[in-house]
Amino acid sequence: MAFRFNLAAVLKYRKNLEQREYLELGKVQQEILSVEAQLEQCDERRMEAVQRREQQVAKGTVSVHLQQAYEWERNLENQRNELQVRRQELQVKRMQRLKAYEQARQKREILDHLRTEQLHAYLLEQSRREQNRIDDLFLARMKRRS
Repeated sequence: MAFRFNLAAVLKYRKNLEQREYLELGKVQQEILSVEAQLEQCDERRMEAVQRREQQVAKGTVSVHLQQAYEWERNLENQRNELQVRRQELQVKRMQRLKAYEQARQKREILDHLRTEQLHAYLLEQSRREQNRIDDLFLARMKRRS
C-alpha cells in the first residue's frame, strides 16, 4: 500500500497561495524599484534645471525665461513629491504583501510538516511490517528444520 496524504489537495492549494503571494510581493517590489528610478531621474532633471537657470542668471537673462525656469523646477519638485508619496504607499503595500506571504508560507509549512510526520510514521510502520515478515519467514524455516 503506497503512502497517501489525506490533505494533499489542501497542501497543493496552500502551495499555490504561497506562490501567488510571492509573485504579488515581487510585483510590488518591482513597482517600488521603478518609482525609485523615476525619483532618481527627477532629481537629475531638477539638478540640470537648477544648473541651467544659474547659467542663465550668470549670463543675464530675460525675467520671462527666469520665471519659466522657476516654474519648471517647481513642476519637477511637485513630481518628486508625488513620487515620494507613491513610494510610501507602495512600501506600506509591500509590508502588507510580505505579511500575507509569510502567513501563506507558514500555513503551507505546517501542512508540509504534518505530511512529513505522516510519511515518517508510514515508513516506520512499513519497516515494522517488513521486519515481521522476515521474522515469520525465519521462524517458519526454523520449524521446518526441527
